[in-house]
Amino acid sequence: MSLHEPVENAQAPTLTIRGRSRRRRPPRVLIVDDLAENRLIVRLYCDQFGFSHESVASGQEAVEAARSGRFDVILMDILMPRMDGLAATQAIRALPEPVCSVPIIAVTTAAAPGEVLRYLARGMTGVVAKPITISRLAEALSAALAPPRRETSSGRAKAMAAG
Repeated sequence: MSLHEPVENAQAPTLTIRGRSRRRRPPRVLIVDDLAENRLIVRLYCDQFGFSHESVASGQEAVEAARSGRFDVILMDILMPRMDGLAATQAIRALPEPVCSVPIIAVTTAAAPGEVLRYLARGMTGVVAKPITISRLAEALSAALAPPRRETSSGRAKAMAAG
């Protein structure tokens, strides 16, 4: 994804997040990507959803921001210099509750089926392939922000990987 690819002009899909009260505050999203244009596109989509958001440009910054506990979901680029998205995810998963349980969605060009399974096995909640579309992002955010169902984690991982 780059600024040379158009941001979808279609109206934002309605995000249906099961179990969330309409009176609750909008979800808070941490956007992590080393490329400014990628952060911009995701910020624009989050604005269309009515979500609040913050952006950082590295895995290290992501871990520090996550440590604050103020995010409901993290959108994590995988391929970043110094600390990649997988290392940042593992560092966040090592933090105390409730921070370690925040859903982390991989946002990556490396989204082959084997890679998706590797991301899920390393602690990610879901995967959105680049170039990002607003509909794929909406689907991933809806799934990540929904209250947990009564099924095994491997069942949830399979459902997330299939999407």
